[in-house]
Amino acid sequence: MATQNNTDDFQMIINAALDYAYGVASKDWDRIKRAFDVPKAQMKLITGTPKDEKVYVMAIVDVWEKIWSPLPLSPNHIVEFLNISIQEGRLANVTMKNNGVFLDYLSLYKVGGKWKIYDKLARSLDGANIPEEKLISLFGQQE
Repeated sequence: MATQNNTDDFQMIINAALDYAYGVASKDWDRIKRAFDVPKAQMKLITGTPKDEKVYVMAIVDVWEKIWSPLPLSPNHIVEFLNISIQEGRLANVTMKNNGVFLDYLSLYKVGGKWKIYDKLARSLDGANIPEEKLISLFGQQE
């Protein structure tokens, strides 16, 4: 049985993940900043096929400016939570499908009573991707 603190933490973690997803969908930087530990938070985007994968490492501020803010509004955005786990009352992981386009792994921590996303690892689901040329032009060549 979950204690009240665990239930509250669980809801705050869900809220942080939703602030991220719907902040991007509605182009609301303030909502995204509520979700992430800005400016420390990073996104790691896995691109390519298993034979030629690359991982782009980007600050969330750069992701907002170069990828998310130019996107069109997404009024019918869908988030599917696959897993949420809390460890030691201060660390959490969220796995979710984001609008049927990306599989996101969010790592959160609790500081000062607030849950913040500090790391996002993402890969495209079948048929979705950001062209490699665009990523290189925005963030430079990555290993």
